[in-house]
Amino acid sequence: MNRIRKKSLSELDLSTITQITLSTEEEKHFEKGITLFNAGKFWEAHEAWEEIWMRHPEDGRFFIQGLIQLAAGYHQLKRKIYRGFVIHLRRARERFVLFPGNFLGVNVRALLGTIDSSLSAISARENFEGADGSRMSVPEIEHSSK
Repeated sequence: MNRIRKKSLSELDLSTITQITLSTEEEKHFEKGITLFNAGKFWEAHEAWEEIWMRHPEDGRFFIQGLIQLAAGYHQLKRKIYRGFVIHLRRARERFVLFPGNFLGVNVRALLGTIDSSLSAISARENFEGADGSRMSVPEIEHSSK
């Protein structure tokens, strides 16, 4: 498999970000990732989405990368690794804000709301101690099939 050149977020032309077209096999990986994520199996969701991310050169792949970062962040939260949680959530957010409110059938606005709530609950802290855990809920990925 050919490696796809990595592109930074600053290189994106926001006017050309479009839906990516998923093959039937990729649709299955996408759905599987959502199901796994919503079941709290974050590492497994990450793996399912990575199968898609590696195959797409177009800018829409940054959305898939955002899902991967989101899963990695909540995997770190589960392991109580503060720094990893914060870094991955911020990276996921950086990617999701580039996309419309609904992308690939996913409610992006809802994801951003939960990410923002979690980040604000731990802002200016060096660890989870004293953070409002009730505001660090795991989002459920709301997805509507095409």
